[in-house]
This record gives sequence, structure tokens and C-alpha cells, in this order.
Amino acid sequence: MPRPRPIPLAAALLALAMVVVSSGLMARQIAAYNKREGRVAYLQLEVNARDFQYAERPVTIQELPTDELHPLGGVDIAYADEHLILPATIPSIEYADQFPGLERHSDWLRVVRFAKLTDRRYEDLLRAMENREEPDRLVIVTKSPRPGVNTDTWGRVWRKDWVFDFYEFLPEGGFRHERFAYPTARTAEQQEARRQAEAEGHGGLPELDSRSWQFQMATLLMPEGSAPRILAGDSPIVAAKWPFAGAILSVFVVMVGLLLAFAPARAARPPAAEPADR
Repeated sequence: MPRPRPIPLAAALLALAMVVVSSGLMARQIAAYNKREGRVAYLQLEVNARDFQYAERPVTIQELPTDELHPLGGVDIAYADEHLILPATIPSIEYADQFPGLERHSDWLRVVRFAKLTDRRYEDLLRAMENREEPDRLVIVTKSPRPGVNTDTWGRVWRKDWVFDFYEFLPEGGFRHERFAYPTARTAEQQEARRQAEAEGHGGLPELDSRSWQFQMATLLMPEGSAPRILAGDSPIVAAKWPFAGAILSVFVVMVGLLLAFAPARAARPPAAEPADR
């Protein structure tokens, strides 16, 4: 094996050190940004069972019969002493009645347990949730497209008309209901203007906030490619743009340096033959 060229190898090693430094700075800035902006990440677990317990209270989910009141069917959720009737908003696919649990309703309804992510490992946090050692929450989220549209065609395109309802199970029994519209603001300034209008009562239905737990749960009901893009200036990566750019550039230098350091030497060309005397 040929010896590596010293100059490209030294450049690659220096760039590798810069990758480590830039990554550390980026991690610190992202953590500081999330703390400053109040961002919280959640561990979420979808519930597919029809009978289970929450807060030591029984939960039962039954199918609604298809009739004039519920032409698409739906579900009846019994929690403690209360019932929550949710008509289906999207037709079930063919043979959906053969799906187990709540799979037949996965296009418009999800049941999710979630808890704040902590410094614990995933397995430890999951075990703590199961043993009621870590506070967790349970919510039903539903998606409603524009009435009367074909949900397989225009219903997917007109995503700005989607409405999301959240029914959170209260530990003492009952539900807390919230409703949000699909987020349309594309910049931090537009989002702030929207919040101001909502606070003054001029914004109509409030939109999902990309920093909220509701947004994270609602994305479960958004088909691939239909989720809103990250708002400009509202991303932790934007907050760490210089360390992020430095890390990307350093990785590129490492790759180029290693290629040059270990590239095989060119074979020497044989001397050109002199023309024979005539």
C-alpha cells in the first residue's frame, strides 16, 4: 500500500477536528434555541387497541353503525362515565373491516399516548410510562377535509382546508376539546401576525403551531409530502447556521483530503518513440 501524501492527509485531519468542534457548537446552539423558544420533543405511542385503561379508568372504543346520521360510520369512545361520538370524515378503504383494532380509521383518526422526552433512554422512559412513574397524556386526533371532496384526489390537494380536532383524556374523567386549522403561514413574521390576529379575535380558526404537541400529533394524519414546510427562520438549524455550515464544509474537506492523500500515483508515461530514419 503506497504511503499517503502528507499535505492532503494533514488537511483532512485538521478538517476532521473542525467537524468535531462545529458539531459540538451546533448541538449547544440548538439546545439553547429549543430552551429559549420553549420547544419540547415528545415520545409518542399510537394506541390501536379498542379496550384499555388510562388514569386507572376503562376506555372502550366501539364502531358506529352506518346510518343516516353517520353515513361513513365512526366510533363511540367510552371513557369512565362519558361517551364521545366521532363520525368518520373519510370513507374507509375496501376490506377495511378486516383490519385489526383501529387500523381501518387510520386515515382520519389516531389515538396517541405521549410524554415529554427526558434524559432517560427510550426503553427506560417507556417503562416509566407503563408504570405510571412518568406523567403521560392521551389524546384522540381527527382530520376533517373539505366536505364533499374526493379524499383520494382533490381532498389531498386542498390540504389548507383540513381541520384537526383534539380530544384529550382528562385524568379525572371527560375530555378537553381543541380545534385547529392547517398552518398556512410560511415565515416567522406571517406566523406572528396570524397569532396576533387570533388573539384579537380576527383570525378565525387558530392554526396549528409548528412548536406545539398538537402539530406533532397532527402530522400522523398527513400523508407523505403533505405536511407543511418548516417555517423560514423557525428552525433550530437556522439558529445554528454558522456551525452547521462549518460542519458541512469540513466534511467536504475531509472527503477531498482523504481522496487526494490515498489516490494511486499516476503511472509514468513511456518516452515517446523517436521516428525511424528513412
